[in-house]
Formats: sequence, C-alpha cells, structure tokens
Amino acid sequence: MIKLALFDIDGTLYDEKRKEFTRSALEALRRLIKNGIIVAVATGRTPRNALALKQEGIDPEYLICCNGHLVVDRRGDCIINEAFSANLVQDVYDYCKQKGIGLLWKYPDKTYIYINNPGFDMLFSKYKNTGKPDFLDFENKVRHLLSGPNGGCLACDREKLRMFNRDFEGRCYAVDINGYLSDLLLWNVSKKTGLEKLLSRLSLSPNECMAFGDNLNDLELIQYVGIGVAMGNSPEKLKKYSDYVTSDIAEDGIKKALLHFKLI
Repeated sequence: MIKLALFDIDGTLYDEKRKEFTRSALEALRRLIKNGIIVAVATGRTPRNALALKQEGIDPEYLICCNGHLVVDRRGDCIINEAFSANLVQDVYDYCKQKGIGLLWKYPDKTYIYINNPGFDMLFSKYKNTGKPDFLDFENKVRHLLSGPNGGCLACDREKLRMFNRDFEGRCYAVDINGYLSDLLLWNVSKKTGLEKLLSRLSLSPNECMAFGDNLNDLELIQYVGIGVAMGNSPEKLKKYSDYVTSDIAEDGIKKALLHFKLI
C-alpha cells in the first residue's frame, strides 16, 4: 500500500517550457493529500526555491532538496544536512577555474555563482519568481567557511564532465542534466539517500513509496521505491529502469499515472 508519494519538481510538476506548474498535477496532488497520502518533493532546488510549490496551494510534508543534501519538514525544521567541506569547495573551485568550468554552489537560503558561465543564464531563465543567483568573487568571501554548501552545479561539456568525475572520484560527482549543465553532489549522496533517511524517521519501507521523476538525477530514486514512474519527457535510460512510464508533463502525466494506480 502506497503511503508516501514523492515528486521531482522541474520537468515533472513544473513545465519549464511554459514556466508554470501544471494545473492537472496540482489538482492531483490535492486529491492525494485528501486521500491521506503523504506528499513530498525530491528536487535539485534549494528549500527556498522549492517553496514555489507552496505558493500554488500545495504544502508538502517533506522537502528533499539539493538532490538529497538537505531534508526539511513543512515547518522548515532541518532533518538532514549534508554539506561540502571548505577544503573540498576550495579544491573544486581551483579545478574548475583551471579547466574553464562554470561553478555554482547551493546554500539553504541562497544560490551563489563562483565561476560565471552563460549556461547559468539559460538555467535560471526557465523559472519564474526564483531570482537569479548572486555572483561572488571567491577570494573575497567566507560564506563557504561559515557553512558548507549543499551541492552545486557545473557548466561544461560532457568531456570535461567525464574528466571531473574521474578526478574527484570518491569525493564528489556530477550528474548530467542536459548535456551542458550538471548537478554536483557529495559522494554517496543522492535523492535516494535523502529518502532512505526520511523513511527511517517515518518507519516506512521503500515499497510503501511511489516516486515521479524526469531526469537522470532521479534514477536511483526511481529504482529504490515500490513504484517508480518516469515522465514521458524523460531520457530513455530513466524510462528503462522505471516501473511505469506515464505521459509527458504537458499531457497530464502525473494525473494519468495516479489514476492508473488508483491513488486518486
């Protein structure tokens, strides 16, 4: 029996082409909540940007943010906080500066660009009401010394991404989003690990969970839960390992899948 339903945001609930949450998905989530299912999100967004869903009248019980580095409840209380060390931040910065790789770090309250790149303009132009990140000169700031970032983003081609993952193996890794932008995570941290720790807290099993996603940073999560659903706009690799492939986000994919499994 499904007791918790977990949703990625961008490309799953949020239509990046239309720059809006899909109406049918929001209505489906309201019906889920009414039916007693715990609704949570698992996103690469920071908690601040994930709260855009609350502005649409949906208040998830839990937010797995920054690809599993941060887990907070609806009150904003932190359950999990996995942060990059200052030494690792420095090493990543030095490497990216040498290789010509754009670098962005995510903190709970803010996103900062450490090495600018046109790819970041493309990234933030897809969203409404999230605001562009601040640009900070690395040598003149101490933010990462006060509290480590909870993941980040690289802007580079796939060959540089491959080399980055080779050179930082065992410390951190990056997951390709679209061939140029990649999510940056600590080694052994993912949306799946965030969910594992949340389920332990809630005394739930993976088989009591359903997860929706549309990209490769959702792969482990989709494989881990009882029912993993890939959106129709997902890469083929994600579809291959999912339990069910629903329609495209623009074709009411969330609603159709929940109806298929008789959860709404």
